[in-house]
Amino acid sequence: MRKVLIYLSLFFSFFLSGSLIFADSPEEKTAPVRPGWKLVFEDTFDGQTTLDPAKWIDLYRPGRAEYQAAFGKSSDIIGRKTNYVIEDGILKLRLDKDLPKRKELHSPCVSSIQTSKWTYDPETKTFGTLDKFTAKYGWFEVRCRMPKGSGLHSAFWLVQKGAHQQEVSPDGKQGKLGDGVVEIDIFEMLGRKVDQRVNDFNVHFTKNGHHAYRFDFDCSKEFHTWGLNWEEGKLTWYLDGKEIHEYKGETPQHEMLILLGLYQNAGWTGPMDPAMPYPRDFEIDFIRVWQKDTH
Repeated sequence: MRKVLIYLSLFFSFFLSGSLIFADSPEEKTAPVRPGWKLVFEDTFDGQTTLDPAKWIDLYRPGRAEYQAAFGKSSDIIGRKTNYVIEDGILKLRLDKDLPKRKELHSPCVSSIQTSKWTYDPETKTFGTLDKFTAKYGWFEVRCRMPKGSGLHSAFWLVQKGAHQQEVSPDGKQGKLGDGVVEIDIFEMLGRKVDQRVNDFNVHFTKNGHHAYRFDFDCSKEFHTWGLNWEEGKLTWYLDGKEIHEYKGETPQHEMLILLGLYQNAGWTGPMDPAMPYPRDFEIDFIRVWQKDTH
């Protein structure tokens, strides 16, 4: 009875306030009905032991790796295979002592998944894309638990599709202000933070699109739902259904892919902790995308 009253309260709040609360009960993995919206992408990882190949590419930015290889370049992390497990309906992007492969235990590495990649054909010198899912505008959310540890970095990004719509171009040119928005960081949890309770929100490349949000909980203890509502000229971040930050300004003009990743990269993410235990897991309960229903 109590659960029914909670849902009735949320239902009437929507119609009375004109706003939509995107928050789910931790026990409920069925996507709720959102009046005026349609669910266009979802993965709950229930009943799975491997990632769904119709939805995910289990490599880190493989298109860039293909291009670099064609010109005799290489990278320690780009194009690397994702290390993960799925247990009890939870995807765990994992860093352990042996995987992903790296030179030394604390060398840079990443376990990451994405919903699109760009490709390069060295014979025709042309670029293409392999899309599992991309979108322009919508509500993007993930329920997750992040690991703690200096030198670690948990990320939930939207990245523009296409080789020439990236922060770094295929020829290695770094983007700059005025190039257009190429990436939205729905969150970046960095191990360098002293108390591990600050997330970075970013809109690359804009003057006022960077914000550090302080929260009052340990993100490694419980699952929380992080969301972003992307509209033309406006981005709104949510945490467990409550608005926590708003940006107004330039927004992407192209469709974007989803990227989730757990990075180990000492430096700007903090020094590596020599006593940090492995494995370290970025745990994802579900990810969903809604768009406004125009029909």
